[in-house]
Amino acid sequence: MKIYCFGNEYVPQDSIAKKIAESLFIPGIEFIKTDSLEGISGDIVILDAVKGIRDVKIIEDIAQIKEFYPISAHDFDLGSELKLRKAVGEIGSVKIIGIPMEGDVEKIKAEVAKFINKIRL
Repeated sequence: MKIYCFGNEYVPQDSIAKKIAESLFIPGIEFIKTDSLEGISGDIVILDAVKGIRDVKIIEDIAQIKEFYPISAHDFDLGSELKLRKAVGEIGSVKIIGIPMEGDVEKIKAEVAKFINKIRL
C-alpha cells in the first residue's frame, strides 16, 4: 500500500508527516513524500499534519475539510485539490491520516502505525 506524505520541510509544524514517514518502517507500506497530487489516481491514503487536532485521526469524508476559497490557482491547498479531483473523477476514495502539528513525535508515530494497520485490513 502507498501512503502519500505531504508537508513543507522548511516549516517545522508542517514537516511532521514527512519526518514520521522517514523514520517509520511497516512491511508492505511504501511512504511517498510529495508536494502534489499530480499523477496520483484511484483510491488514495494520505499522511498529513492537520491544524487544530491533538490526536491522530482518520478523515474519510473530504467534505469535512475546511473550505478554503483561493484567489488564484497558486492559493489551492490540498483540501481544495482533493475536492476538485474527486469531483472530476480523477481520484476514488480518500483516507487522510491526520496528525497533530505539534506533540511527542514518538507517540504520534506509534499512533500512526496503529491507524495504518487498521486501514489496511
